[in-house]
Amino acid sequence: MGIFRRKRPAAVAREVVRDHTYDDAILDIAAEEMDAGHLRAATTVLAECRDEPERRALRVEVLGEHAIGHADELLELAKTNSDPDLWLLAGTAFIREAWAIRGSGRADSVGKDRFKVFFGTLRKAVGPLHEAAKLLPRDAVPWAQLQTAGLGLQVDRDQKDEVWREIVARCPSLYPAHWTRLQILAAKWGGSAEEMMAFAHGSVDASEPGDPVVAMLPLAHFEIFLEQFEEAVQARSALKIATLKLRYFSRVRDEIAQAADRWEAAPGRAHPRSLQAHNLFAAAFALADDAPRARRHLIGMRDHVHDVPWAYVAYLADDLEKEYSELANKYLDA
Repeated sequence: MGIFRRKRPAAVAREVVRDHTYDDAILDIAAEEMDAGHLRAATTVLAECRDEPERRALRVEVLGEHAIGHADELLELAKTNSDPDLWLLAGTAFIREAWAIRGSGRADSVGKDRFKVFFGTLRKAVGPLHEAAKLLPRDAVPWAQLQTAGLGLQVDRDQKDEVWREIVARCPSLYPAHWTRLQILAAKWGGSAEEMMAFAHGSVDASEPGDPVVAMLPLAHFEIFLEQFEEAVQARSALKIATLKLRYFSRVRDEIAQAADRWEAAPGRAHPRSLQAHNLFAAAFALADDAPRARRHLIGMRDHVHDVPWAYVAYLADDLEKEYSELANKYLDA
């Protein structure tokens, strides 16, 4: 009857912000303008950061989401002029439309007809992105978007490697390009855990102090964690599930801590992906029960929650935000 069982206090729900892990007020205004049917602000904010690849990559990613359903219109408009920002936005919009059609589930959960539409929409992105790359030869962002398209189109490894070389030649540390490259190397996309981990460690070693690209290391560990977690769930092994949550990140805490220290070595360096990186480190240190580091990165998150890694942490939970709140409160209220 549980008479002597200690009652667990209910977690206080945190005011979570979803799908907004960045600080860019001008981008938010441009996105609102796009939703209202006005394109000028979007192309303006892209044009003003042509020499800032990290900011440009973030902005086109967000604006591409707001352009879902309008990619064909953007393409027709791009054909009437030689604006590289419009070509870039059109290509990105096709990618976002394609993934919206496919959904976020595993391949075996996507029907044949939906896959056909997904591939057809994704192919439409390739031409506009090549045009954007031609118009601005030093711009890494069209190549980063081409890498995302190539991942979905399942192009051969040689083509993926060629696109990666084009990105690195223009911006060796581009955060979202590293994220996609890591996915390409992951076992679930035809790579291997060994190759993915080698890439993550290499990203840390090559990083400049203060660069959040070191978050590729906890990201790689979350990919392995998720794979092992899914295997434990399929095996219906409560012991394996509990062991993974309790021990996986404790075993790799030291190397993740070294990566976090490298980022924090230059704390004043602003970066558009800092909130995303804080998410990865906060979750990793929370699962490792490293209270000081977990608290530091949870504070850095400011409750701006990114689905990766929290959807992995809350794999068996019905409510991602509730799972996050319980874990965050443990360290923030301590």
